[in-house]
Amino acid sequence: MGANNLDTVTFDGQVTVLVDDDYMWAKIIVTKPNGGKAVTFEDVMRELRSSGVTAHINEDAIRECVDGSDENIGGRLVAEAIPAVDGLDGEVNYSFDTKAELKPAIDEETGIVNFRELGKVRNIKKGALIATIKPNTLGTPGNDIRGNEIKCKSGNPPKYALGTGTMLSNDQSKILAASDGNIRWEKDRFIVDTVVTISGSVDASVGNIDFVGDVIIKGGISDGFRVKGKKVEIKQNVNNATVEASESIIISGGAVYAKLSCEKDIKMSFSENSTVYCGGNLETKSLINCEVLCEGEVNVVSGKGVIIGGECIAYHNITANQVGSESYTKTTINLGNTAVLMKSHKELKDNFKTLSENYNKLKTLYEKLNSLRNVQELTAQQEHARKEAFLFIMNERNTMMEMTAKIEQNEKILAKSRLLQLVVKKRCYPGVTLKLYNTVYENQVENGASVYYLDSDNEVKFRAGSK
Repeated sequence: MGANNLDTVTFDGQVTVLVDDDYMWAKIIVTKPNGGKAVTFEDVMRELRSSGVTAHINEDAIRECVDGSDENIGGRLVAEAIPAVDGLDGEVNYSFDTKAELKPAIDEETGIVNFRELGKVRNIKKGALIATIKPNTLGTPGNDIRGNEIKCKSGNPPKYALGTGTMLSNDQSKILAASDGNIRWEKDRFIVDTVVTISGSVDASVGNIDFVGDVIIKGGISDGFRVKGKKVEIKQNVNNATVEASESIIISGGAVYAKLSCEKDIKMSFSENSTVYCGGNLETKSLINCEVLCEGEVNVVSGKGVIIGGECIAYHNITANQVGSESYTKTTINLGNTAVLMKSHKELKDNFKTLSENYNKLKTLYEKLNSLRNVQELTAQQEHARKEAFLFIMNERNTMMEMTAKIEQNEKILAKSRLLQLVVKKRCYPGVTLKLYNTVYENQVENGASVYYLDSDNEVKFRAGSK
């Protein structure tokens, strides 16, 4: 039999189904008939079902293969599973560098390197963002071409740990600072310290300290460095350095050529050639050649308890064992510092008097023009004057009330300053100048325990004893 005989053989079209081992897809192979019956849509569907394919069938693709096609179809995709989507791992994105290193600050404009600013402290405020937490997702299951579920994998939860001084937000999507403090990385978490402790001295190895919380320095503070904090405690000396505090300064050693500034109390062993501002009470064993401004009491009674040289200004009493020295060192004690206050108080009263006179004149004018308006129409000039007077009265009313309150406050301070005293428990030497209220007194004699005060004639007097 030759090839011509084969052309006379009649046979139907055939369909073959190919299925992925994991039932993720199915393909069909369709051969065209030779004089016989063509493959129909129903034939393909029947073969798919017999192969276990029951879901996600592309019927349009099948019809394209069987409807009027006179070509053999090889490996046409007719069913495809919906794959599972695995969940994403959670993430923690930190707002601060976990590898903070001590390095000098560089001025962006000049390029000058400041080796005193090493970034030892990183301040953070309560409620500030430390990290954002992105939760993991569970993923989406899939479905194979048999209709069976394809399981998905959940993402791994974010890994983080809460350090001391940190907290989670209510929705657990953020790590926040639980208090003001210094933020630092330790092992696997951020910690917010409310106290910064320097185990040694503040020097070139540490740099300047500028902290919103308390600072404890177990050593001292070296030449030219600066420490700022809430409560600052220094175990050794402050040498030619600056200390600023909002609550208290405690120096177990002393301050030499230092600058101290505190909104409340200062307590130290001694101070020499230093500038001191104290918003509260000052307690020390000695003040030698210091410039002191204290808004509270000054007590120099422990140890030698001496005030020698410089000027000590206090808004309350000053008590010391000894004021001045045997060499008659010029020493100034200023109780109340009223000279500046009296000058500003006089200027305030003068300004208030001028303002009051203008106020009363314009108030009278306004009242007259208002009365006149009730009986006749005002001219344009009169109406303008009435409005201007009204605006002045309204604008200056609060100013006058504020000035009145300030005048009353000043007068209370001045009245109180008249009662201030310098209490010397052991010895007061010549060379001491005492400024009290508006009186200056030069001490000409060496006195033992004594109290210096202002009498009713505005003269400084002293009495024996220290009470």
